[in-house]
Amino acid sequence: MEETKPLPLFRKIDQEVFTSIDQFKRTPNYNPIQDFYNGLEEEQQKLFKAIAIFLIILLPLLGLGMIWLTNKSLAEDLKIRTSLVSKANEIIGQSQSIEEIIPRVFATNPIDSESMMSSRLSGLLSQIAIDLSKIQVKSFTSDSISNNVMRAEADFAFNNLSNDELMNLFTTMISREKFRISSVEVKRNSDTNLLQGQFHAIHYSSFSTNNGEE
Repeated sequence: MEETKPLPLFRKIDQEVFTSIDQFKRTPNYNPIQDFYNGLEEEQQKLFKAIAIFLIILLPLLGLGMIWLTNKSLAEDLKIRTSLVSKANEIIGQSQSIEEIIPRVFATNPIDSESMMSSRLSGLLSQIAIDLSKIQVKSFTSDSISNNVMRAEADFAFNNLSNDELMNLFTTMISREKFRISSVEVKRNSDTNLLQGQFHAIHYSSFSTNNGEE
C-alpha cells in the first residue's frame, strides 16, 4: 500500500521539531534529563514519553493557533478600516452632491428683516416692470434653522394685477430668489377684470462661505 505523503505544512513542522530536538541533544542540559529518564521505572518512562509527545504536538498547535488568532485580528482590523474608508467616501460623495444641490434650492443672500424683504421685492418687481405700489409686505418673520441656513416668511398683499403679471411675479420669485409660494388667495374685480388678494411665501437662504464661489 502506497504511503500517504504528509502535507507540506506538517512536514515543515516535523522538520523544525526534530531539528530542535537534535540541537537540544547537543546542549549541556540534555544529559541530566537523559539520566533522569533512565532512572525512572518502566511505567514512569511511558508516562514521561506520553507527556513529551503531547508537548511536542501541542507546542506547534499553539503556534499555529497564535498565528490564526493574529491573522483573524488583522483581518478584522482590515475589514473595519475598509468599512471606514468606504463610509468616508460615501459621506464625501453625499457632501459633494449636497453642495451641488444647494445653489438650486437655497438663495445665496439671506433676508433677515422686513425692510430687506421689501427691498428684495422691489428689485424683483422692477425686473418684470410691475408697479411697486401694487404689492406690499404685510407681515414678516425670520429665524435661523441651522448654523448656515436662514428661513424668512412673509405675507404679501397685491391688487390690480393681471393674470400675466401675477404669474410673472411668482415665476421670478421662485426662479431668481428661490421663494416657495405656500398659499394664495385671489379675487377678481368684475369691473376691471384685475386680480387682488394675498399670498404667503417662504425664503430659504444659505450663507455658507462656500456659497457663491466660482
